[in-house]
Amino acid sequence: LVEKNPRTGNLGSLIKVFLSRTKELKISAESLLILVCSCFFSTHLFIWQGHNPLFIICYLLKVFISQMSEEELQLHFTYK
Repeated sequence: LVEKNPRTGNLGSLIKVFLSRTKELKISAESLLILVCSCFFSTHLFIWQGHNPLFIICYLLKVFISQMSEEELQLHFTYK
């Protein structure tokens, strides 16, 4: 991942998808208050779908920050 990500942009794509999904998660959480647990399972599943990519992003950033210079790290987020 460290070698190929500057060419593929996978980490940046994961972050973009995660950010778009968090908007849906917020809407889902607000709907849960209105529906009063009628869709608990689907909402619970949706929260886990938000948790998993966040965990991956945090772990990868921790590794990247500890092993790369600032210039190298910037390459991972400037994919075009």
